[in-house]
Amino acid sequence: METHTQVVLSPRSSKYANIELRVLTATLFFMSLVILVTNVRSNYLYTKKTLHFYDRVRYRYMAAAVVIGLAYSILQTVIAVIRIKKYGQGNILLDFYGDKVVSTIIATGAVAGFAMTGELQRVIGKDWSDYYYKYFRMSHAANGLAFLGFVCAFISSVISSCALPKRV
Repeated sequence: METHTQVVLSPRSSKYANIELRVLTATLFFMSLVILVTNVRSNYLYTKKTLHFYDRVRYRYMAAAVVIGLAYSILQTVIAVIRIKKYGQGNILLDFYGDKVVSTIIATGAVAGFAMTGELQRVIGKDWSDYYYKYFRMSHAANGLAFLGFVCAFISSVISSCALPKRV
């Protein structure tokens, strides 16, 4: 005979888990932004062109989404620490809807980055295998970190939604 045990997080432990997730999210977004901004490839020998993130609209959108996600994660982390110190609950609905909106923006930004990298690989063709390999690898790394940040933000959103029935 099997017995099923239900694991229930205490409100305090869920707050700490949420803070840890937000710190991890902010770290992933910061690393993604640094990689995206510093990823530059020049080909002055043949085409006299340089690939920057700001040359492509989708990369700029991804950078803006990552900056929004980073700012929101840092803000929510600070607010969560203040709430724990003061034993306050804050505005749960604002957290819930803010998490949903920001995680959606981040997801679309990460997908835009993946789509732009794939399109650049297709446009450049088979010549990218040698010279642009590092650029595309770094672009995929930035896109992947943004997507992992989205996953952490989504999990944090689920944790914040668990507090809704108790308060609303």
